[in-house]
Amino acid sequence: MLYAIGVLVIISLIFWSHPFASTRAAVSPDLQHTESSDHSNTITNTTLGVQKIFAISLPSRLDKRDNIVLGSSLSDFHVEFIDAITPDDINPKTYPFNWNYDHRPVEYAARRSHLNALQKTVHERLGSAIIMEDDADWDVSLKTQLQSFAIAVRALQPTDPPSHTHPNSHSKSPYGNDWDILWLGHCGIECNPSEPSFLTPNDPTIPPPHHFLPYRRDEPPQHRPNTSRLTCTITDGVCSLLYAVSLRGAQRILSALSANPSHLAADIDTGAQFDVSLGRLCGSGYIKCFAPYPALTGGYRPAEAKGKGSDINGEEGEVGRPFGGDVEGPFSHGVLFSTLMNMERLLRGEATVKATWEDVDVVEMGLGDVEVLEGSIESPVMKI
Repeated sequence: MLYAIGVLVIISLIFWSHPFASTRAAVSPDLQHTESSDHSNTITNTTLGVQKIFAISLPSRLDKRDNIVLGSSLSDFHVEFIDAITPDDINPKTYPFNWNYDHRPVEYAARRSHLNALQKTVHERLGSAIIMEDDADWDVSLKTQLQSFAIAVRALQPTDPPSHTHPNSHSKSPYGNDWDILWLGHCGIECNPSEPSFLTPNDPTIPPPHHFLPYRRDEPPQHRPNTSRLTCTITDGVCSLLYAVSLRGAQRILSALSANPSHLAADIDTGAQFDVSLGRLCGSGYIKCFAPYPALTGGYRPAEAKGKGSDINGEEGEVGRPFGGDVEGPFSHGVLFSTLMNMERLLRGEATVKATWEDVDVVEMGLGDVEVLEGSIESPVMKI
């Protein structure tokens, strides 16, 4: 008996002296989780560092779905479609009591489509999700861009509060733990001048200013050289081309724009189009929003008749007949090295991609030339 016990003790000592065994014993599951969750390398996964990526698209626009599926496959991320809806799909009883009926029914349908994506985020208890529209475009170096953005936006979040409604809901986010919206694709923002911003210099993916999207807001007052990207807390935004939302943010937006607590309807004019209402929620402080300037992502239009592109502002067309109007495009808005404009080069396995425009400093760039960029926190413009 004593001999057997002695053998067991010796075996145990041998096992625990083995380097592999001691390494496993020294690192707890909690520590492993913390180390991996804080690392921006998770952004290189197939969901860009969030839990799911949704693309809002009418089931009938199979052409746009082709673009998103092919483009995302070439960029190595996975997209799930959320069926956009039309005014005919909407029960009139679903309109919120404060909806502004001066807006067209198709604008409420677009808003409801975004709310359906947010509803799915909440229903599935996703810690975070990216929601894009089906005419979005992005740079071939998107994953590297997002790693640089993560450095910037984390630096602007000094606190790490848990979500009261879903503890640790942000704990796996490489983008930090205190945000509701990351407005990555927009056509205008307003930075909060009373809060610090973050400047990332020498970003080779920034288009020259004359090729920015048509921005519907003034340029932020923070100093920004043309080759630097600014990240800031925002008080307004417009155009919901592509954004990330946390679970906390999805819950609050769904509450504000659908469940409609009366105090919010009174304090914030939330009866507008989705992006306008979202900007107002950011400005009110009800949700915490960050954005890069210029935007990281833009929009794409393939070669087609002019009225065919937009499902909100475009013409209806007629089934079985060619779509009227002169053929335009293809072109990308606001993205220097467009993934969708470079699809053929990527499919052929070429080592370089071309810029969207010819009048830029670098017309052709090698894949992998863009690196993760550091930057610095900038003091508030308006002293408190």
